[in-house]
Amino acid sequence: MLILLLFALAPFGGQDGTVPSGLDAAEQVALLLEERCSNCHSPGSDEPKATKHWPNALDLAGTVGNGELILPGNADESNLFLAVLDGDMPPPKSDALALTEPELELLAGWINAGAKVPPPARAVEADPAASQPALLRWISHFHPLIVHFPIALLIVALLAEMLALLRGSESLRGTAKFCLILGALASVPSAGLGWLLAAGTSHPDQPLLLHRWLGVTTAVFALVSVWFTLRRPERRVWFLLVLAILVSATGHTGGELTFGANWFQPPF
Repeated sequence: MLILLLFALAPFGGQDGTVPSGLDAAEQVALLLEERCSNCHSPGSDEPKATKHWPNALDLAGTVGNGELILPGNADESNLFLAVLDGDMPPPKSDALALTEPELELLAGWINAGAKVPPPARAVEADPAASQPALLRWISHFHPLIVHFPIALLIVALLAEMLALLRGSESLRGTAKFCLILGALASVPSAGLGWLLAAGTSHPDQPLLLHRWLGVTTAVFALVSVWFTLRRPERRVWFLLVLAILVSATGHTGGELTFGANWFQPPF
């Protein structure tokens, strides 16, 4: 508001009588058209005839893109400038004041210079973590700390089960069972903390979504594996094979999020 007020109070021409050029002139033209023309030429206008020929004086880019209004580089062939120059805009019945000589020079100079449009203001990206309670945000930081436990335990469970099948060792089967149960239990808080951590990050949506759901799928399947293999221990190796694949896929997508998609690209 302060900037608009300063523009409204200040003369549109330079102090030495010259007309500003480039983006400075474009910004002043945008304010000028908003002040003098938007009452009739805007989406909320009650003048259908005015909006038919010039829909929105607030949209400088759209105005410049309308070849019926502005011919960049040639003010004398631009209908918008000619209408203002002839006194047709603003119309006599309008409450808006007619353009002064410096303002006409500003408009003509801007059009003759190419009718440049100010670049759109860059939106400030919202911090995803800002909407998350501080305690949950802090707790989520433990995800990288504990996530390696279920990864290691479930992989070791598969190795122990395969060795047990080869050697017929009951102690190795016990080790596989122990690692599966502990790994499944550890996967639950790991997936939960990962979900919380993802809510406060700015990673690309699709890779992040894939990693989150792979983590949840791994945790659920690990719990199902414990329940099923306690009753059918001879099937444990197949569940552990699927778990190893899920763990690897989840860890791979997590690594890509952290280190980039080309992290494992070979140097040849």
